[in-house]
Amino acid sequence: MNKRLLFLCGILGPVAFLLNDIIGGIVTPNYSYIENTISDLTKAGTQGTYLFGSIILLISALMGIAFGIGIISRFKYKHAKPVFLGGLFLVIIGIFTGLTGTIFPQDPIGQELTFPGTMHIVLVGISLILTFPALLMIGIGLNKAKGWKSFRSYTFFSVLISFIFGGISVILAVKEIALLGLVERVSVYTIQVWIVVLACKFIAEDMRFQRDLITNSSD
Repeated sequence: MNKRLLFLCGILGPVAFLLNDIIGGIVTPNYSYIENTISDLTKAGTQGTYLFGSIILLISALMGIAFGIGIISRFKYKHAKPVFLGGLFLVIIGIFTGLTGTIFPQDPIGQELTFPGTMHIVLVGISLILTFPALLMIGIGLNKAKGWKSFRSYTFFSVLISFIFGGISVILAVKEIALLGLVERVSVYTIQVWIVVLACKFIAEDMRFQRDLITNSSD
C-alpha cells in the first residue's frame, strides 16, 4: 500500500505541475503560453506569482521525488539495475526541480546574471541530461516484464519527441522567436505524460498482484 501511494505521486506531481502552468499563466500579467517559458512563472521579480508558482512547483517536485523513491524501493539495484538507476535519476531531477523553482529562480531576461540565476541554468541543464537516460533505462529495463513490451516503444517515441522539440526550443531561444513557450511545452509535457502513464501502469500492476494474492489465499 505504501508503494502504491508513492506511485500515486507519479500522477499527482504532473497534475500539480500543470496547475502551476495554467493558473500561473492566468494570473501573471502579459503572460503568453505561446511565447513565454514555464520557468518564466517562477522568474525572480515576477509580480504576485513568484510565491504561488514556487509553492506549487515545490509540491510537484516533492511528488516526483516520492515517485522515484517508489521505483527504487520496488526494483532493487541487484536485480533490476537499469530501472533502479532510472528511479534514482528521477529523484535527483525532482530535487533539482524543487531548487530551481524556489532557491535558484531564473533571472529576468536582460538583467545581469546572478548566482541563483546561474545555478538555475546549471541545475536545469543537469536535469535535462539525466531525463532522457532515466526514461530509456526504465523503458528498456521493464521490457522483459509481462505486459511491458509495448511500453519500451512508447518510451522511445516519448524521448524522440521530447528531444526534437527540446532542440527546436533551444534554437528558438537563441533566435528569440516568439514560439518558444509552445514548443517547450510539447517537450516538457511529453515527459510529464510519460510519467503519468508509468505511474498508472505501476498502480494497475500492484492492484492486479493484490487481487491474485487474495484469490490464491482463498483457494
